[in-house]
Amino acid sequence: MKVYPILVDGEEVDTGQYTIYPDMEKVIEDPGLAISLQMRGASVFNRFVFSRLPSLIPKGSPEMRYLRDYRKHHGVPKHTKDELDEVAYAKVSLARESDINRALDAGVRDHKALFNPFKEPEMGLTLEERTEAVYKAGLALKGRYKDVAEISVKEGMPIETLKWTWELFEPKAYRQSVDLWGELLDVIETPGGDGGKNYRFREPYGVACLFTPYNSPLALGIWSFTSSILAGNSTILKPPNKVPLSSILLGRIYMETLLEMGLPPATVQLLTGSGKQLMHRFMTDSRVGALVWYGDSDRGLELWADSMKQRVQMAPELAGSDACLVWGQDVDLQFAAKMITHARYLGSGQACMAVKRLLVQDTLHDELVRLIIEETEKLHVGLPSDPKVSLPPLGLTALYLLIDQLEDAVAKGAKIQVGGYRCNYLDEPDPAGLFYKPTVLTDVTVDMRVMQEEVFAPALPVVSVSSVDEAIRIANGSRYGLRSPIFTDNAKTRRQWAREIEAAGIIVGQDPLYYDPPMPHLGGYKDSGIIGGKYFTEMLTRMKYVHVGPDVEFTQT
Repeated sequence: MKVYPILVDGEEVDTGQYTIYPDMEKVIEDPGLAISLQMRGASVFNRFVFSRLPSLIPKGSPEMRYLRDYRKHHGVPKHTKDELDEVAYAKVSLARESDINRALDAGVRDHKALFNPFKEPEMGLTLEERTEAVYKAGLALKGRYKDVAEISVKEGMPIETLKWTWELFEPKAYRQSVDLWGELLDVIETPGGDGGKNYRFREPYGVACLFTPYNSPLALGIWSFTSSILAGNSTILKPPNKVPLSSILLGRIYMETLLEMGLPPATVQLLTGSGKQLMHRFMTDSRVGALVWYGDSDRGLELWADSMKQRVQMAPELAGSDACLVWGQDVDLQFAAKMITHARYLGSGQACMAVKRLLVQDTLHDELVRLIIEETEKLHVGLPSDPKVSLPPLGLTALYLLIDQLEDAVAKGAKIQVGGYRCNYLDEPDPAGLFYKPTVLTDVTVDMRVMQEEVFAPALPVVSVSSVDEAIRIANGSRYGLRSPIFTDNAKTRRQWAREIEAAGIIVGQDPLYYDPPMPHLGGYKDSGIIGGKYFTEMLTRMKYVHVGPDVEFTQT
């Protein structure tokens, strides 16, 4: 079994303390393998309850609900020791307190060597040098597609989804991205009113700790890594506990490339362990200057408030419930249906900026729903190595939240037009399945949970509207405001939507998941982020200004 070490001060560290990760391709094929592995490490009492007294299994958490469902519908899984040993794919080293302290000390030691705004000789890396470094690290990652694909499949990501992620970081676009993000940091010189000079620039916080999410560990890991290093921070990555392997590979490739280029060893480090404990550890340690965190809004806003009390900068990336409007006399419904289906169901709907509420002109409603259902029938569950598969399993929290949300919607009168049930990797109905069939709901009202909460799963509530003003009221009735796309043939309606919608991003007539290098790194209004669109390079730096009086020497000639 392969060991995945942590990365501390330029070294791979095998701590001797591990968490075991299964081969998710095998688990998807036979979910009982994961339960057998879990039971192997459980207490005698817990094993007895699961096998003999399943009614005593608690109902409070998604994990326990899943155990109850599996036990009820599939019984007690039986596997040999050899079968369980074979499914155990990797051991991930767990960071110890000594590793955490060593990483933070190294970050403090090295961060000044990563920042040199006035290009002083021997005074650290200039912005141009950091830009070149992250670009070459990105190229090194792109050259390891085979390794990344193998690990991503073992984590349960379909090859088809990985390809979409990979295309986001096509070399030319990645180069454009790092150049544009770097321009936000550069020194700006202006004349002073007294005949002197003014300078302003962005200064890094020092040590930045990045917590990346399970739903997109590679794409958001690259974004976060690139932004933090470009900003001039010593960067510590905390990978998601559910799928840490691809992030560890990402960190290793960046570390090796940057070390070869002569960058300080603490430029890139990686620590594993409990996310909750490490967040508290970093937030209360004076050596940490900034944090990046992805997750649900309730927890994120709490962390953001706590970070302010601790005088730690935080860049939160929070939940969304994006409303999409389809309106007009001659709008291309076929194109809209294709784009909406992609943006709702990619990754089984586990994306913060997915389309999560669809508002449709009443005269277009039935035809658009029919076309979306046609598009959903082209989506496939299955093993992640199968190139036809586009839908991964759901995280258990997202799965059981969806089950509860749909139960609420149906009880209040919603109609399920397609989907609405769990299935296994063979696309067979399975009340304990890890997948959920792409679902379309009609006769939806705004009081339903699917309209009030984030639906982080493959279900699309559709609401018929009779005016654009009504659509805007419904769209803005959410606590969230991340992105909001529109498909219409009316230019005035496009401008009204862009002006009046309470969201940080508006996508007009294009894939709602579209990304261009000049575009901000998400960000939102209200509970999706308060401050609107943001660039992580700016969020991980602070502005400094310098005034130099007339006839005072300051910069090198």
